[in-house]
Amino acid sequence: MIKDSIWGNIKALLVTYNFEDENALKVFRKGLDLVLNESTVERVIIIVSIPKTIDKNSLSPHFLIYYNGPGDYSFFGGLKDHQLETELKKSFDALLCFGVMKKNLKNAIRLTVIKKKILVNSELTLDDTYDLELNSASDSPSEVIHFVVETLKKINAHESQI
Repeated sequence: MIKDSIWGNIKALLVTYNFEDENALKVFRKGLDLVLNESTVERVIIIVSIPKTIDKNSLSPHFLIYYNGPGDYSFFGGLKDHQLETELKKSFDALLCFGVMKKNLKNAIRLTVIKKKILVNSELTLDDTYDLELNSASDSPSEVIHFVVETLKKINAHESQI
């Protein structure tokens, strides 16, 4: 059953997350690591949107995380981070967007090939750029991640419409 689910068919995953504080990010990473260790996901990119008041060099580095702030875009909106730009040229089986995606980032990934776009715990309602919107009653990052994964395990990946 799980191998026929959306979650069971994800090999390449793009995750976006809005930075609150370093502690919340650590809890989010730990929760994500737990579910990824027991998954079929082979490639993961995590883009953490940070406000311009945060120096990304002061944040804990992680090989899967790209810290992305307003200063990472040119005057015309182009991405200055060439490594992230290269990663976004690859295709992904799913996007998990936690919260509202920043406008610059949304523009940067608009040409990225993504099979399923899933919005999680967002104030936006009925955003037609996503295939599925999930809302968890919990604010705990690890509980939200668990809720998302358990929900995606229950949805057949081969249905034409979600």
